[in-house]
Amino acid sequence: MLSTKLQYKKIKINNKKKVIVMKVKELLSVVFVLLFSVNANSNIIGNGDFQRCDFQDWQKDTDGIGDPGGSGDFSINNNAGNCSAVISVEQSEGATAFYANTLFTALDLTVASGDLQLSFDWDFSGFDDASLFADNFFVSLSNGTGSLFNANGELGHLIEATSSYDSGSFSAILDDSFYNQSNWTLDFTVQAGFNATSVSSKLDIDNVSLTSVTTPVPEPSTLIMLFIAMAALIGQLRFNVKRG
Repeated sequence: MLSTKLQYKKIKINNKKKVIVMKVKELLSVVFVLLFSVNANSNIIGNGDFQRCDFQDWQKDTDGIGDPGGSGDFSINNNAGNCSAVISVEQSEGATAFYANTLFTALDLTVASGDLQLSFDWDFSGFDDASLFADNFFVSLSNGTGSLFNANGELGHLIEATSSYDSGSFSAILDDSFYNQSNWTLDFTVQAGFNATSVSSKLDIDNVSLTSVTTPVPEPSTLIMLFIAMAALIGQLRFNVKRG
């Protein structure tokens, strides 16, 4: 009988210990939100959502020789006033690129404090067969030297070259090596493939943004109050366990 009571008491204590852990985790989650909540400021990229339904603040290049003029290489998809940009190697729609089309915009990387977050939505579609020499697209950061970079400041791409038709969203904090640098651009490139079903793809991009984000640090008094509340909660829960 005594053994049964002791087992019951142990179970009761263990349950209360679990309650302590759960309560502490809940409090820690609140503290985490207060400490690390991020504030985002307005978009630094002009016409990044293409809601002007034109290419203002953007530049176009076909095969490395500049703007192709009135062709089907670049167009605006206007869906009842909700616009996005389309980069194409679709010859049936008037694209002229033999090698590649690139749509790019200059980046203002001025940072006083905080970080820079780059994001955009994309949709790659068409009629190629996704083989080795099929049409593909990639997204990169460029500084005009002929080299392309990823968000970490390393040689590479934000999105590596892919020929698979798909859609998605990209978001990354830029490495601080970019901050306060000049002559950087964000490049979206569609390359024409070299097989029988190539020159039939397009990339739709929208909601391109570069925002300054900050992680506010609570004042010391706020931190003290949070830790006092945590200590009081833990102490109260331990006292309840000791009382059985």
